Amino acid sequence: MILILKKSQIVTEFMLFSGIALIAAIIFVSISLNQIKTLHETKEYLLLKDVALKIQNEISIASYVEEGYSREFELPKKINDRDYNISIVNNTLIVKTNTTPYFVEIINITGNLNKGLNTIKKTNGIIYLN
Repeated sequence: MILILKKSQIVTEFMLFSGIALIAAIIFVSISLNQIKTLHETKEYLLLKDVALKIQNEISIASYVEEGYSREFELPKKINDRDYNISIVNNTLIVKTNTTPYFVEIINITGNLNKGLNTIKKTNGIIYLN
């Protein structure tokens, strides 16, 4: 009888410790997935910021240089393997994916930005895009 009780105690303890280990593993995986999601969102935000600041810099350079300035620059087709949109509303440049926006102020320009190759020119004090 003592042998049967010891075996059942061992089985019970094994099941208890296995359950605790499983719960700990589930918690660890859940926390890890949440951190990965946060890192992915941060990376996307920083890439959007980089594109927006690149555009702002190109416009700023064009505003300070002499007449006849012309330059080509390229914007990525995707950001973090996601499609993104570029728009200009009331001197605010908006670069966004479907989950993350980034806004930056720019001076008044004429034209629109495209993914891929863009041309910026300064003619008669006006900055033209594409």
